[in-house]
Parts: sequence; structure tokens; C-alpha cells
Amino acid sequence: MIGSCIRALSRAPRKISRKIGVGAVTALVVGLALVAVPNPSATATAPPPTSVQSSAHTGVQSASTTTEKKAKKKKKSRGIRALRRAKSRAGAPYSYGGDGPHSFDCSGLTQWVYKKLGRKLPHNSAAQVGHTFKVKKPRKGDLVFFYGRGGVYHVGIYAGKHDGRRWIWHSPRSGETVKKDPIWTDSHFIRRVKYGKKG
Repeated sequence: MIGSCIRALSRAPRKISRKIGVGAVTALVVGLALVAVPNPSATATAPPPTSVQSSAHTGVQSASTTTEKKAKKKKKSRGIRALRRAKSRAGAPYSYGGDGPHSFDCSGLTQWVYKKLGRKLPHNSAAQVGHTFKVKKPRKGDLVFFYGRGGVYHVGIYAGKHDGRRWIWHSPRSGETVKKDPIWTDSHFIRRVKYGKKG
């Protein structure tokens, strides 16, 4: 279109050119060019606005998830440390009323182990139940309580599964030593030691 206008003006009689002047002709051509060429800034689509609120919300969620993961990892590591403490007493003889570090009865061993982790437990297997809470899935380091008609009579530290059986570290009875054994009866339950309100 612009080319056609320029060619038409160039063919115009010289009289017209002389009357309106060369500058006017140039201005006319430039004006036509501006009308014909679209303005890119007018037709460009503006980018969608960034949502500050959305970004802030995502940041809060990420921080919350990280905190939860750290808390879970910390709780899990407590159980592993408890198990390691129990293993470290392997071979220590059973002694009624013994609370370590060289001899233990069953609740004396669990008391000693958790004392090393900053948690005080009473020296009695039945009483230790009150310092634990129920869990859906047992974890290494949890306490395993054995019961009969007279109530809870023994406690050990959960050592996980092996060969299709659950195992514990415990101080069994007089004449034996601290060792790892498979759980021998269904008359037991597993609970986790409390650390503050949420364990």
C-alpha cells in the first residue's frame, strides 16, 4: 500500500509538487507509513500478573513440609539410638533391681537406655506403659510389653523384623544376659516413648 502511494505521488504533475512542496510530500508518505504499520506494543498480549499471594503460600507450604520431615527424622533417630544403646549392653548379666550400667533387670535396661536419650522412665515395666503412646506401625526403639493374667510382667526394646519374626533386645531373667531374641508370644503390645505432648 505504501509503495503504491509513493509511486502515485512520484507520477503526480510537477506543478502539484511545486505547490505543496517536497517537505509536504515527504510528510504525507511518512504519515501513510505510520497508519499502515501496526503498533506492536498495542497488539502484544500483556504477561499474566505474578501472584504474590500464591508465591507466599507456596513458600509457607514448603517450609512446613521441611519442618515436618525434620521432626519425623528426629523421632526416628531417637529409636535407632535407643536400639544402639541396648545393643551396647549385650552380655550384661540379669540382676533383679539392676539399672545398669553393668547389670540389669528388664525395666532397668529400658530405663537406662532412655535415660541416655534424656527421657526418664520409672523402674517398673507396668509403670513404663504410662510413659508411652499407641502406634499403628512399630519402629525400632519402641518398647514391647508382655502381659498375662496379672498384667504387664516384662518389657524389651523393639529391634525390627527378621526372618518373618519380630525381635527385641531385653534382659530376660536370672541366669541370662542382655540379648536379642524373637518375640515368643502374641500376648504383647508395642508402644512408643513420649517426648513432650506429641512424643
